[in-house]
Amino acid sequence: MRLQEIIGIVREYFFLALTAVIVLGIIFFIGYFIIYKSLFGGKKSLPKKQLLIGGLFIGYVIMVIGVTFLNRGANFQGVNVSFFSTYREAWNSFSVRHWQFVILNIFMFVPFGILLPLLHSRFQRAIWTIGAALLFTLSIESIQLITGYGNFVVDDLFNNLLGAIIGYGIIMGFITIKARGLKQSFLYVSPLFLVVILFGSMFTYYHLKEFGNLSIGYTLRTDMTKATTTIDVQLDDNRTTVPVYMGPRYPKASADEFVIDFLGKMNLDTSNMEVISYQNEGIYWIGDERSHNMWFRFLDGSYSYTDFSSFDEGIEPKDVDEATLLENVIQFGIDIPQDSLLQKVDTGRYEWIVDKKVIGNQLIDGVLMVSYYNDNTVKVIDNQLITYDKVRDVQIKSEQEAYNEISDGKFRNYSQNKVIETLHIHKVEVSYLLDSKGYYQPVYVFHSTVDGMEMTILIPGI
Repeated sequence: MRLQEIIGIVREYFFLALTAVIVLGIIFFIGYFIIYKSLFGGKKSLPKKQLLIGGLFIGYVIMVIGVTFLNRGANFQGVNVSFFSTYREAWNSFSVRHWQFVILNIFMFVPFGILLPLLHSRFQRAIWTIGAALLFTLSIESIQLITGYGNFVVDDLFNNLLGAIIGYGIIMGFITIKARGLKQSFLYVSPLFLVVILFGSMFTYYHLKEFGNLSIGYTLRTDMTKATTTIDVQLDDNRTTVPVYMGPRYPKASADEFVIDFLGKMNLDTSNMEVISYQNEGIYWIGDERSHNMWFRFLDGSYSYTDFSSFDEGIEPKDVDEATLLENVIQFGIDIPQDSLLQKVDTGRYEWIVDKKVIGNQLIDGVLMVSYYNDNTVKVIDNQLITYDKVRDVQIKSEQEAYNEISDGKFRNYSQNKVIETLHIHKVEVSYLLDSKGYYQPVYVFHSTVDGMEMTILIPGI
């Protein structure tokens, strides 16, 4: 999620909360001045500070409800009680999106911890504020589960409570600094410093280590205690040495240049090109009516191109001979390696496949898919055919060590079965997968049948 999108969501629900607070304020003042004071002759005055803090707290609660319920559809089902699983997911992919969910869930409850102690002196005791935060976040998670507007995630409870504790510490540090001194105030603020240090250390470690993380890492441990396992191959106990490669990484400016040059080959006007940039990819829209689109991945230079005239009336996929197809593809500046395998997938749809072909210190791997249409043009290209350069050789786990991780349930289980009863491994091989830094890392591929269903289990090699 981009910063602009986050700001847009906050702005949307800020105005919703502001409107609600104004309406509630009008109702309250009518009740106070007309009913309480005029009709009943009430004498009790309204504390202005409490009114202000109360209005802010109500507005804050409305914003939280908007973000957690109104900002999504009722299409969620699930309970995740695995502690720190969202942290493992964020670490494995190391994407801004996943870390945003973790960090925003913390910061969302910081105002809760700040406002409650200001609203009433009772909440200046930690037990009251933390208890109220637990009740509030537990209510949110439970209602999300019941209504389908979200999953019940134990990490969300933890992150929300952590945010409330940080907010409580910040405000109590200010409140007590004169009465109890700097040392006591620092103790209150210490949760904030601790979280900053832990996250800072984690991010620093990630950026200092040589290779990135693999998204195939497990987040939820699979129960293998009842599994009956059979293997068709003899697993090797010896560790081996294999190369690590790197794809042609593109800074955003270089990616923009590539896309402009690519589209220029079709004489498309890119002067008003709309660019939406994320952490590892850019989305490019061309034309007043968004007639053309490209998705470009910064980590390895792979991309997808679509000419939306393919949906026009009378335009249909058409079969073509290899020479004509190759001539059209070359016009896009695409170099197809020799000995690549061309196969027809569907009417007008073709793929060139290269399976881990090593040429010197380079590895060519992937698939190039194109779709040809009856106006004699290629309108869809999905180019995942990448040439990687060797970085260095690394020692990887043995096949037996990789299998032991499967036995321990430390793998991404795509079958969604929490308890596996039968596992049959047909074949084991070393393949490659792009990591979060753009390195092409070795992974073990276990071709398996899990509870009667075919499944590929991937284990990081390094």
